[in-house]
Amino acid sequence: MRCTQLRGLSPEARAFLEKECARVPVETCPMCGHTKGGGMVEEEYEDASHLGMFGDGPNLYEYTLKSGKKVREVAQEVPWSSGPCIFLCLEDEDGEWFCEWPEEEIENA
Repeated sequence: MRCTQLRGLSPEARAFLEKECARVPVETCPMCGHTKGGGMVEEEYEDASHLGMFGDGPNLYEYTLKSGKKVREVAQEVPWSSGPCIFLCLEDEDGEWFCEWPEEEIENA
């Protein structure tokens, strides 16, 4: 079956964000005790639907780090294997990529 395969961020990139990303403050409702918040401070900055086979590529996000700096998801590589396999990595404010997928992972997609 041909379809878009979103490989997303590498485990290294996800671990980096878990550790370094600023968090939305947690708020507790005084009436019922329900809490909300705590997620990463992120904002969609680009629609990358053009990367998908049927216009179904991912939305790309920009994350705010605890330091106040920002990092973005970018398409590292989009090889074809019964459809596009979309590998994402992170890009810092200077345009440098990091937390990239290893080449052997991409080659074996």
